Amino acid sequence: MRIKTIVIYLPIVFLILYFGYTQFENKSIKTISTTELAQKLEDESSSNTIFVDVREPHEFEAGHIKEMKNIPLSTLKTDYKSLSKDAEIVLFCRSGKRSLQAANILKDYGYSNVVSVNGGIQAWQGEVVK
Repeated sequence: MRIKTIVIYLPIVFLILYFGYTQFENKSIKTISTTELAQKLEDESSSNTIFVDVREPHEFEAGHIKEMKNIPLSTLKTDYKSLSKDAEIVLFCRSGKRSLQAANILKDYGYSNVVSVNGGIQAWQGEVVK
């Protein structure tokens, strides 16, 4: 009877721990909406902000925001050095998941001012360049 209980509850405990950890890990990352992104893009005081689209090149070419620099998540671990640690780094992707992953990578490399955009290109209402 005890083995059945362990077999039933152990996977549930692991799932709770996993999802709790991922939520905790991402809580230290500041997030903004696409509306706030639009405001940042228009704000002239954002001169020390780097806007990075972490989608793959074919996704970026299919449609992107004009001011975005494309550094795919798949190459970020080698290409991150082109980003100033003194700048605010605003990360953008298709839905917001990869930008959170990118933010965590940059945090691991010592970047302290990283922001992830919730909803990504799917939620973007502004102009897109193709």
